[in-house]
Amino acid sequence: MAVPYRSLGSCLGLGLESTAGTAVSRTKWCHLNGSSLTQTPRNRATRGRLAHTSAAFVETRFVADEQVGGTVTVPGSYSALGMLLRAALGTVSGAGPFTFAAASALPSLTIEQLVGTSGNSEVFAGCKVNSMTMNATPGSEVTFAFDIIAQSKAAASSAGSPSLTSAVPIEHFEVTVTWGGSSLGTIKSLSSVLSNNLNRRPQLGSLRTAEPSVGPREVRTTIVVDKDSFTPRSSEVADTQGDLVITCTDTATGAKTLVYTIQDCTVKVSETIGESIADLTTSLEFESIGNPGIVLTNGEATYDA
Repeated sequence: MAVPYRSLGSCLGLGLESTAGTAVSRTKWCHLNGSSLTQTPRNRATRGRLAHTSAAFVETRFVADEQVGGTVTVPGSYSALGMLLRAALGTVSGAGPFTFAAASALPSLTIEQLVGTSGNSEVFAGCKVNSMTMNATPGSEVTFAFDIIAQSKAAASSAGSPSLTSAVPIEHFEVTVTWGGSSLGTIKSLSSVLSNNLNRRPQLGSLRTAEPSVGPREVRTTIVVDKDSFTPRSSEVADTQGDLVITCTDTATGAKTLVYTIQDCTVKVSETIGESIADLTTSLEFESIGNPGIVLTNGEATYDA
């Protein structure tokens, strides 16, 4: 009996496409926490009279479309996220520090998914970031999850030769948060979701989407804090606006930083009192009406080093 593959060594290869949907060589590799990238045919029953048995059961199906995509989760890092950050936001500028800014036109990537100990990989072309989620909780590394919509997937074949750098991870104790320049107190967890709301574009002559278009974009951030004041509730009532700034600093050297600024955020407060004798917490949901941006200082010559 064959030994099943293991996830050891799974990683992602990334390449920036010049033409959306046309695969290019992978120039950057990054570690992988988990992935659901795949190709899924969607079968639908025909409705015509001739498609049923004499007892009126459906007997034929056809492939309506093939959806290619999924979510990849990678460790937060000061030096391995650049290409994915650009794909999520739109543009990058500078020679270090590097500034990632929101733009209506999103670049597309070729992603090679190396499947553990199988020795094979799958290549996805025309990959665009539908959403980016940054998660941070005490006791864990910071992670980034990217929901991907792709245009095509090649059959599994012999894997490429990954070149994984010793990327410096972003740890939970390296994260600080301010809103309107003020601390939020003791933070229990953070989850920030940038939604690009991509639209699949079905087309005649193909089972797969044309290059996805960008829908109305938004950023929502949920932060759970210890309840030690009534300031968040007062800010909600006053409809206070302020920039939410998430700062990550490499504590080993202090030379590498990732600063995520989400402009013009208002807050909604949720809390429950009296269910137990545990410490009270407050859930803060920040909604932005401005543009997000990330400034990355990675100590390298390029943003995707």
